Amino acid sequence: MALFKTLKQVKQAMSPEAIKQGLEASRTELSGSSTGLTDEQLAAMAPEQRAAYDAAMEQTARGQAEAATAHREHADREHARRALYGPAGDHVYGPLPSAMPQAVSVEDTMAVTKEQFKDVLRNPFGSRKPTPPPGAPTGAVDRDEQAAAERAARTAAREPYLAPDRPELEFSRMATRSKTQVEEVAAYLGSSGLSGRADLVLGVYRVPDHIGSGVLRSGSRVVEWDVVHAAAPGLPAAAPAAAPFFDAEERWVRRRDGERAPLDEDLALAYLVRAGIGPEQCLGIARTLQITNRGGGEGDSSYTVSQVTGVNVFHPAALGSGVFKHLRGERPLSAEPVAGVRVEVLNWRVIARAVHPETHRRYVVPSPFPYLPSTPQELLRAYLGIVGIRPEDSYGVQVTEDKPWDIQGVSQKGPMTISTNRGDEQPCADGELRRRLTASSRVVLVYRDGPEYVEGRARWSAYERDVLQAALSHGTNTRPAVERPSFLDRGVVGRLYRGAEHVSDFVEGVGGTDPFEKIPPYRYCWPLEE
Repeated sequence: MALFKTLKQVKQAMSPEAIKQGLEASRTELSGSSTGLTDEQLAAMAPEQRAAYDAAMEQTARGQAEAATAHREHADREHARRALYGPAGDHVYGPLPSAMPQAVSVEDTMAVTKEQFKDVLRNPFGSRKPTPPPGAPTGAVDRDEQAAAERAARTAAREPYLAPDRPELEFSRMATRSKTQVEEVAAYLGSSGLSGRADLVLGVYRVPDHIGSGVLRSGSRVVEWDVVHAAAPGLPAAAPAAAPFFDAEERWVRRRDGERAPLDEDLALAYLVRAGIGPEQCLGIARTLQITNRGGGEGDSSYTVSQVTGVNVFHPAALGSGVFKHLRGERPLSAEPVAGVRVEVLNWRVIARAVHPETHRRYVVPSPFPYLPSTPQELLRAYLGIVGIRPEDSYGVQVTEDKPWDIQGVSQKGPMTISTNRGDEQPCADGELRRRLTASSRVVLVYRDGPEYVEGRARWSAYERDVLQAALSHGTNTRPAVERPSFLDRGVVGRLYRGAEHVSDFVEGVGGTDPFEKIPPYRYCWPLEE
């Protein structure tokens, strides 16, 4: 009889109505709104039922505690990973876990995962379907007036954080030709007199944008450079600057598996220290960029790939004689970080995803997040003004790139994601209108540290937290640990593995060209030392 009674209870427990009630009860339990059975219900239980109930409640409590701990740990990891918080952070990354409801259905999770997987299939090399921005003000607005008003509001918000004795700075932009760009910049530094007054210069850098369209000889393409300096009218002309170049594909630095990869600036500083050139004599450290169109053959997608190919060190020509040759003969070098020198790397790319998501167009006006800077130059100027860096303490400042990436514009046309390498026409430094893809991922500053700059960085941290709602050192992957390629990266197995990764080649029927396949994974230290 006991067996029949048990079978009857099992049948009742497995009925659709009982299952529905159980699911509702479990959701209530997980949400924390249930307080368990009443005292009367507990008193009516047989001893063995009460023991089973208590054991189940203890197990539930342990599970809830473990789930809460896991949730907090996940939220902490996510918070540490993000470079943006607040409305812009939610737009770029999605809501923080702490802001998500505790109960999420399997269907919702699968829907999100499905969309993310579709993005990977469509864009295996990093371009992704743009997230729709929050609603911007509607109605006709004058772009220049609106942008100026937003910029003025950001300037006012920055005012309480500025260094009291900050220098007045100028950004001088010049147009050069790709083939002769370094020589033209060196000549400008001489003709302007700045190469004779390096103590007035914070840095020079190649603007990371891709200018022009169509078939142009690489040497004739316009390339812009910025010179960041203190105001200094009427300087006498000086000799052109020197600009030794360190090729990123040459093995300048010794690194073993697991050691930290060198920054471009680490190698430049090794040269400057050996040459006895301090920041007051340095005109700038500038990563060298190359932008090339790759793929585009029959059955292949095309890519406009920006990559760092080396670093130039600008300084007066009379200094550093013979040092470059000596360093070349001593390779591989150690190129460790230099004591007393601060290398600051800021994540501009994450801000661009919020305020300038389409590289083939100008930044969005009205801005969906007007408290964030609209250009990397505005971010650079903000850091310089808040920390209060003086030109005589600066080795170099720049808006630049880090990892190679496809800078083509990505936009959404109905259900389709479209890529283009034809940017909108925008004015260049020489006054001409040309098509432009606006790139850049990092803002990098190298300067001699001191107590006043420690205080300045405290102001910067407060400004990041209170105004930008950001932590822009996050996501920069500065000096990552180098790794030797595994068997999955080598030979036929590597090609098969990469082919399996890029499953869109099969789904979309396109060729298997990988635009990054021949680019070394690390600069200046590849191949690794055994």
